[in-house]
Amino acid sequence: MGNKVVVKDVTSKNLSQEDIEMLKKASKLSEEEIKEIYQGFWNEFPKGKMDKKGFSKYYQKIKDESDKNGILCDHVFAVFDQNHDGTIDFREFLLAVALGTPADLDSHLDYVFEMCDISGDGHIDIKELTKFLQASLTLVNQTDYDSKIMASDVFKKLGISEDQKLTKEQFINGYI
Repeated sequence: MGNKVVVKDVTSKNLSQEDIEMLKKASKLSEEEIKEIYQGFWNEFPKGKMDKKGFSKYYQKIKDESDKNGILCDHVFAVFDQNHDGTIDFREFLLAVALGTPADLDSHLDYVFEMCDISGDGHIDIKELTKFLQASLTLVNQTDYDSKIMASDVFKKLGISEDQKLTKEQFINGYI
């Protein structure tokens, strides 16, 4: 196929060998897997961007069985939309798919932080954490717990007042 993948019926939608190498390294996927995912992405999203509606449709196919109602969809979209432009491009999509199950604690906490940070400002406020905890508790059928109290407890344990925001570093270091 050469150095570029050209998706049929769509012009100038090329994936360079440099892109492929970067994605292989970051995702640990093979070149063939990357090309297959790439072609499927462009065939389904010919403008090269997946909006939240398109993502919701995709999320329904890949969500965990415990998330029957798609409660975490907004949080997952926020993680996938790394540049916070309201859409997901192919690189964001592929990296998120490949890295969606982090292996080590730091990576897992980084992933959770990104899910909580819906605003994309690099910080978590008490409302974002409360919303994430509520979605998580609903997901695991633990509705007896109060997500507001839990979020407040997290802030207290980390020595952050509720009117401040948590940084990623504070969040990760607070759990290690």
